[in-house]
Amino acid sequence: MSVALACAENSYEMSMELLEHLAGWKLNAMTEFRITDSVGSEFVKETPEAIDEFIISAVAENSSENILKTRIDEMKNCDNQEEVEEIIRKSIIDGPDGVSRSDYTGPTIKVMYVESDGSGVPGRKNELLGVKGRQSDGSAKTFEAKIGAVFTMEYTKDGRPLLTEKGEIYRDKQIKYTGTVRKVDDFGPLLFQHAIDNGLESADAVVFLGDGAKWVWNTQQKYFPNALTGVDLYHAIEKVGKIVDLLQFKGRNGTERKVQFKDECIDLLSHGKINEMLDKLNTQPRKNGMENKFDKSKDYFLNNVDRMNYGIFNALGIFVGSGVIEAGVKVIVGNRMKNAGMHWSCAATKRARSRYLK
Repeated sequence: MSVALACAENSYEMSMELLEHLAGWKLNAMTEFRITDSVGSEFVKETPEAIDEFIISAVAENSSENILKTRIDEMKNCDNQEEVEEIIRKSIIDGPDGVSRSDYTGPTIKVMYVESDGSGVPGRKNELLGVKGRQSDGSAKTFEAKIGAVFTMEYTKDGRPLLTEKGEIYRDKQIKYTGTVRKVDDFGPLLFQHAIDNGLESADAVVFLGDGAKWVWNTQQKYFPNALTGVDLYHAIEKVGKIVDLLQFKGRNGTERKVQFKDECIDLLSHGKINEMLDKLNTQPRKNGMENKFDKSKDYFLNNVDRMNYGIFNALGIFVGSGVIEAGVKVIVGNRMKNAGMHWSCAATKRARSRYLK
C-alpha cells in the first residue's frame, strides 16, 4: 500500500527515490507499476456504461437558475457600456470585486467547476496498426487519454466571489481527478458520475472549462447542459499567436511591429472583445499561400465567441484558465506514462473499463 500511495502522488521515478530514502526499498519503475496496478481495485469502482437522460436533466435543473449567467447577461446588456468597461479594466488590474472569506458570514452559492482535456499516450506498435494519426504518413504513435477534474468555489448570494486575505479568488483546494483511455462515449458517463460523487447534485451553478476541442463541448452539452462554458484563455492566446504568424510584417521594424500587433490582439482577447480582435487581424495582409489557413484559424474564435467573455468573467471572479486540468494531465499522464522508452498497451488499460479514483 505504501508503494501505491507514493506512486499516486509522484512520478514512478520520484517514487523510487522517495521509497529508497524513507524505507530503504530499491524498486524499479516496472515493479512499482505492477504493485500499484495490483491494489488498484481497492480504490476504484465501476461506473455505468451510460447515464439515463432523465438523471442528467434532473441534475441540470438544480443549476438552471445560474446567478453567474444572470450577472453576465446584465453586464452584456447594460445600457452604460462605458461603466462596464471601467469595471472590467479595474478587475484586470486589481482583481474582481468580491468580499473577504474570513469576514463574510452570509449565505453562499456553491459553484462546481468541471474541466476536461486529452493527451496522447505512447502506444505499442502492434496495437496502433491501421489507426489514423498525425504522423506524416497518416499513422499514429499514440492513443488518447482523457482526463477530467472537478472542484468547487463559493460566491455570495448575489454572485460576488469570496476572496483570500491577499485579495485572490478563494478556491476549494480539494481537486478530484478522473480519467480513461477509452473513447469519448465512455468518458462522458465517467466524468458525469465523477461530478455526482463530488457534489454536483448540491451545486447551485456549474462552470465547464475546456480548450475548444469539439469532443469537449459535445461532452459538456450532453452531460452538463446548463453549465456556463468558457474556453481556456491561455489556449486562446496561443491560437492568436499562431494566427499572427500567418500575417506579413515587412520592413526594417517588421518584427517589432509584429510583437506590438500581437500584444494588441491579446489585449482585446483578454477583454472579451473577440469581434474587434478579428477585425484587427483582418487589417493585416497574409503571407503568400496562407489565406485559407488564416480563414480556417479564425473559425476557432467564431465558433467559441460566446465562451470567450473573458473581461466579464474576470470581473465576476470566474476562472478563465484551465490550469487545474493542465496540471492533472502533466502529473497523471506526463509523469506517469511518457517516460523514456515507455509504450503502453491500450488493450490492457481497457480492463479497468470506466473505473476511476475515489
